[in-house]
Amino acid sequence: MDRALVLLTLEPDAGSRVLEDIRKTDGVIETHFLYGPYDAYVMIEAADSAALQNIVIDQLRLIDGIRSTMTCFVSD
Repeated sequence: MDRALVLLTLEPDAGSRVLEDIRKTDGVIETHFLYGPYDAYVMIEAADSAALQNIVIDQLRLIDGIRSTMTCFVSD
């Protein structure tokens, strides 16, 4: 299984609702709010890097209230 950490920038009024929607997404194993340059992070897990890419592009990035994403593939 491959994993990726996805850093999120959210619309100002979208926080809790966005994380609730994200938690319903298959492959999401952890979500938390952050203080700093990003508003939240999501840890996702999938069979391979192509499946991770599909989760980010075809599911997470389409959730209303997400302004931007930065995906970091976990190497170990």
